[in-house]
Amino acid sequence: MAINELQVSNGPDKADLLRAVTNPAQHLHATFDTPTDPVEAHLDVIEEIGADGVTFGLRGHVASGNLRGAVFSCVYDSSSRTGKLVLKRA
Repeated sequence: MAINELQVSNGPDKADLLRAVTNPAQHLHATFDTPTDPVEAHLDVIEEIGADGVTFGLRGHVASGNLRGAVFSCVYDSSSRTGKLVLKRA
């Protein structure tokens, strides 16, 4: 399976990330801009990975576009709202 990396920007802030992952029944998605198109993502797991309180590891799957269903992991900085999605087509 091919692995792709997407730079993301203009993503959610910390509160929106937490809201999306803690309310799975509401099917809240996080939206990220990429160099080509916006991507909606369903977040399954969020984990703080830095002592700064703004750097997170995210895991989930893409919920929109031609990448729909791709599973991803992401390192994301909620203060700059940037990161990198590493995804594998499901």
